[in-house]
Amino acid sequence: MIQELWHSFPRTLVERINSLLDEAEPSQAKAFQLYKSCQAEGLWDESFEKFQRKLNAFYALPKHDRRKSAMDQVLNGPMPTATFAEFHLNFRNASIDNRSLQSLASWTHHLLRVGGKYTSVVIAEDIISKTLNYITQPPMFEKSSNIDFDDFCEAWRKTVFKNYGKSHDAEMTRIVGELRYLNSQLLIEEQQRRDRPVMIPTIYLTQTEIDWTMAVMEAAEENLEMPKYPLSKGPQKPRLIELLRVVQLYKIVQNTQLPEFVKHRESIRATILDRCQGLLADKAS
Repeated sequence: MIQELWHSFPRTLVERINSLLDEAEPSQAKAFQLYKSCQAEGLWDESFEKFQRKLNAFYALPKHDRRKSAMDQVLNGPMPTATFAEFHLNFRNASIDNRSLQSLASWTHHLLRVGGKYTSVVIAEDIISKTLNYITQPPMFEKSSNIDFDDFCEAWRKTVFKNYGKSHDAEMTRIVGELRYLNSQLLIEEQQRRDRPVMIPTIYLTQTEIDWTMAVMEAAEENLEMPKYPLSKGPQKPRLIELLRVVQLYKIVQNTQLPEFVKHRESIRATILDRCQGLLADKAS
């Protein structure tokens, strides 16, 4: 388990850093800027405190639910798209939850110690915590979103230098070099997966097998009695064997009134349709 986590450590780390924004709220200054923008558009005419409560409720929604329409409902009217674009948060205008930050620092330290087997003071949890604080409270010349692994490494180097000067340069160079190599291997693997040709699965079906599959699909669609498999020895191909098992199960629930069986009827019927459509789509021409 640890080795799997370690193998994907660089990718998981940057995903977790960037996802801190998904649970963030606007900083006080950002909230006030949004308040003034909505006032200027005639979308809000009440107090800043009430606006901020509505704003925090909006950012408490899962990220995929934070649509313009959700905010429009609490304003005096729909806001322009350009105004809604101002609701995008980055590390310069967001307030990051400190517990989430400390949890990520602890996780990072643990992986570096157990997965990477590093013992240097440069991986101390306090150093990692300060590194994450640097990233999530960036100076004006640093990136404020879309953090990548090199960004983390550079912030880490700066934090170590600020705390220890050059006394740990050699260790830092070695550890960062190993981690960057690990990250480069991940990138190569991902590129290879993207370049791998998509294999279209095929199954060779006889005309008898095709006819039975189509008859099963029609029976499921029309809620008719399921047809028997035409050959006495039964199907020999794994996907047809599996389909027959589901058909036999459906026969049981199709003609019973027992609630514990009836509640599964529709899901089993949907499974049959999905299996039939898959077989017919994948059959070799």
